[in-house]
Amino acid sequence: MARRMDFEIYLVPRLVMGKPYGPDELLELEDAAGIERAIIMPPPDARPQNQWLVETIAGYERLIGCACINPKLGNEAAEEMERVINQWHLSAIKLQPTFHGYIIHDKIVHPVMEKAAEAKLLVLIHSGTYGCYPLEIGLLAEAFPDVPIIMDHMGHRFRVGEAIEVAKRRENVYLGTTVVNGEPYFIYQAVKEVGAERVIFGSNAPGTWPDLCVENIKRIGLKPEQEDLILGENLARLLSDV
Repeated sequence: MARRMDFEIYLVPRLVMGKPYGPDELLELEDAAGIERAIIMPPPDARPQNQWLVETIAGYERLIGCACINPKLGNEAAEEMERVINQWHLSAIKLQPTFHGYIIHDKIVHPVMEKAAEAKLLVLIHSGTYGCYPLEIGLLAEAFPDVPIIMDHMGHRFRVGEAIEVAKRRENVYLGTTVVNGEPYFIYQAVKEVGAERVIFGSNAPGTWPDLCVENIKRIGLKPEQEDLILGENLARLLSDV
């Protein structure tokens, strides 16, 4: 039986569309989509609430914790990476250059990426807006070829083609379907040009409904084995490697 996984959902300490979404509510959304496990992270605040995330999801085996790291915090970021690796034993981190105000390939990011490389962490990176256009992410991927990177949103909306070109050139870059799920033509193009092995499903819940995101992918007309790769097998393999 093919595994079903979601590489990006958020634990949000406020109402979303008038409703609370804690771990139980998020898992209900994933159940409706047939998703077994999901990578979960906190919002990209200036000082992300990683400790709160870890404490809140404790005991939820289906939820895979992911720390949001702000490299601009310098020593604080370094200390947080130590907690990620040695205290919380997480498998992934998220970088949000637009929200935190830096350029993704700037040297300020290198200490975080060096730690990620040493600990074999999966790195998720927001893309498509200031500081993290796909070509910029490509420069970071070139500098750290051993770090697997999921390019969130695959450059949506106006830089999807650029994202695909980056993925062609950098084998450690994977294209994440968050937001792009709403325009599945772009997913079709990514599969056609770089292969289903390099595309990974993410929903961005609770900002959207995972079941609708999965349905959009199923309507593209891919082969069953391609759907399996995108909807979970690729992410499962990456997590087994980190």
